Amino acid sequence: MRFQTALPQHSPSLLQLLEENAMQGKIEMVMTRRPDYFSNLHYFGAEYPVLAEENGQAVGMCQLTRHNGFVNGQPQQLGYLNSLRISHDYRHRIRILKSGFDYLKQQLTPPQYCYTSIASDNLTARKLLEKESRGLPRYCPLGELSTLAISTQRGRHLGLWQNEAPQQYPEVVAFYHRQAIRYQLTPQLSVEWLINSGLPVWSYRVNGELQACAVLWNQQPFKQVMALGYHSIWRAIRPIYNGYASLTKRVALPPEQQALDQSFLAFFAITDPQYMLSLIDDALSRCTTRVLTLGLASSHPMLKAVIKRFQPLNYKTCLYGVDLVASPPWLQQAIAPEAAIL
Repeated sequence: MRFQTALPQHSPSLLQLLEENAMQGKIEMVMTRRPDYFSNLHYFGAEYPVLAEENGQAVGMCQLTRHNGFVNGQPQQLGYLNSLRISHDYRHRIRILKSGFDYLKQQLTPPQYCYTSIASDNLTARKLLEKESRGLPRYCPLGELSTLAISTQRGRHLGLWQNEAPQQYPEVVAFYHRQAIRYQLTPQLSVEWLINSGLPVWSYRVNGELQACAVLWNQQPFKQVMALGYHSIWRAIRPIYNGYASLTKRVALPPEQQALDQSFLAFFAITDPQYMLSLIDDALSRCTTRVLTLGLASSHPMLKAVIKRFQPLNYKTCLYGVDLVASPPWLQQAIAPEAAIL
């Protein structure tokens, strides 16, 4: 078994591993990065993909993404462990996991605070990683995130959001950080990133004072959520379901091998939850894709109201602190990771 930091020439192998390991269910969904895994490397943070090979065959992958964020009310460098995929024939070999973690520790020198996200219904992976097997890092549960995909047909133009010019980005970043520092795993923004990204930066003001901010982020040119296939029943009823979804303003299911047409309401920060439903309403009306996606902690006081109002698809993930190189403390604070970078 050979581990190495993946290079651009390994893109086909990485895409194959991503797409051969679909989320199982009646609908086989994958997160992929067509047309080239490296087409937007370092778009947010610094990415270090790792490839495992045996006899010249790609059998596994993972990635460490470094970015700045907040932990325990303090700015920290964070290491996000993601894109863990192991070929089906090798999943019973826990040695791949252990050797992969060893490679990350020895070759990539991860930050003290590392974290990961695992689908809440992936009980097999969660049981394996939570039981503290010898040779694997300790996984510390931090909370659950609901990633909500909302049909933009539900939007109403209320004229609340306004576009911010680059001259106002320092004010937006400072406002965002004042809200973000209260939560675990919230990423840090920078004026430089906002300028380089070229993304729409929105603000909501009351009497000239910032009350909310957000960034509209369409990642489809380099990162997609795709429907690889449908089981026979769902393949037959998808047109019927999509007709129902159109009538009820819900998210339609994309054709096989096509990406979900979505944008993220990213870096969404707000001073008072009473504004949230109206701001989401207005954001939906301004979004140029069919779906607007945002993440809220399952403990968020407005989650039930958002679900009741907008009837989204809800993808739940469990967030864990990972003791990869150290055993740092995690205070009992609500989580608010950014769904767009998970």
